[in-house]
Order: sequence, then C-alpha cells, then structure tokens
Amino acid sequence: MRVAYLGPRGSFSEEASLKVFKHTKVELLPQNSIIAVFRVVEEGDADYGVVPIENSLEGSVGETIDMLAETALIICGDTELRIRLNLIAKPGTKLDDIKLVMSNPYALAQVRRFIESRLKGVKVEVTASTSEAVKIAVSSNGVAAIGSEYAAMLYGGEVLLHGIEDHKENYTRFIVVGKKPVEVAEVATVKTAVIFTLKHEPGSLYRALQPFAERKINLTKIESRPIKGRPWEYMFFMEFEGTMNSESVSQALKELSKRTEFLKILGSYPRIP
Repeated sequence: MRVAYLGPRGSFSEEASLKVFKHTKVELLPQNSIIAVFRVVEEGDADYGVVPIENSLEGSVGETIDMLAETALIICGDTELRIRLNLIAKPGTKLDDIKLVMSNPYALAQVRRFIESRLKGVKVEVTASTSEAVKIAVSSNGVAAIGSEYAAMLYGGEVLLHGIEDHKENYTRFIVVGKKPVEVAEVATVKTAVIFTLKHEPGSLYRALQPFAERKINLTKIESRPIKGRPWEYMFFMEFEGTMNSESVSQALKELSKRTEFLKILGSYPRIP
C-alpha cells in the first residue's frame, strides 16, 4: 500500500501517517504540498493521502477543504496528534546567533508569543512544512526552525528549546483521503462530512440544518469557505456524528440534497485513536 503525505520526511503528517497505518505495511511517499498529495491519490500513484485539516488553536486548513471540494476523493479516516513544537538549529548554534526563524504558517502562529519575547527582531520566513524548515536550518548558519523532535533527529539538528508552543493544549487533526474506506483495527467514533452551497437568500442555512436538528444529529463542525472564482460566494464544510448507513443520517442527507444548490458527500469515516 502506498500512502502520500505532506512532507518532506519528519513532518507531523508523516507521524500521523505512521499512526493511522501502524498495523499495515506501507510505502510512504512525501509530497511538497497538500495539492500534490491529493493529485497523486487522484491519479492512482498512491492509495491514500494524509493531510492536516484543523488545528485546535489556529483553526482549519483552507487548502485541504478546497481540495476536498475540487477533487473526487473522499475522507476515509481521521486522527489527531498532540503538537509539541521545538526550536531547532545546526548543532552548536546559540540563541543569540539566530537571525532567521522558519516554519509553516500554522506552526509560526502557534509560537507567536515565544518569537515576540525570545526572538524579538529576528526575521521570520514561511515554509511549506515544519520538516522542510528543519531540513534547511540544520544546513545553514544563523537559521532556526520550529519543528518536531523527530525532524531534529532525522536531519541531525540540535533542539535548542523544547515545547515552545504558546498553549500546551495544541492538537492537529489529520484526515486520510482516498477512493475507498480504510480498514482499521480500532474505531473510536464514526463521523460523516459534506460540502454544500446554498441560494443566497434569508433562512437558507437554517433550512439546510433543520433536518439534522429534527433528528438530533450532532454537528461537530461547520464553516464557510470562499468559492474560488466567485467573489463573495461561499460553500459550507460540515461534519456530524453518525454513519450514512443509519436511517436518521440517510434521511437527513436526502432532505439536505433538496435544500442545497450543490452537495458533495465526503463519506463516513472512523476516528482512528
């Protein structure tokens, strides 16, 4: 089995991939962007892809939701990781030597206070992933990265400071995308996800959600995203508890389809502990 993930090696997406497929022999395929992960799975060069969808502090990863809308792939599973961020640099680097700090935008946002207090005046640069930042930092002078201990070990970096995230209750949720469900040994809960658009008129969102309220189906997430190429128009991404095989969810989805302009059912999937 081949599994693509947001790389390079040492990323949190790789850790999530290893967690999800810990009981399966897999070939891991690092990709340089979330779009690339979706493309290789869509084209059949990988069986599944693992990408971040939401951080407990910084919110959703818009690029992931956009690709769920644009491609034919479904959500096959989800899991979460406790995110511990560290300041990593070339061995021998001192805090005063650092002139540039790098990481992906979500990690940088999660250490905003640390940077303002301990690295004041240091230039900040965005990379596609935390592991890419670590890879660059350990081969450069005066450069530090925000990343995982795993990435530091992998690329020979020195952890200058451990656990620098502003809030310790810091989790990222990852989804598995593919064309068919993932077989897992343990299932905690099952959720279903959809993407839909509505007429721009009063009460349209209320009417869309009404079938779920009437059947006491618990929504776990709902948010709007801009529709590319259509300024000030929005789609909705929604997750809720339950499986499409249940009568209540099936009926709610049938009603939803009558009240939306566009509906894509992203599948029912297990929470992988």
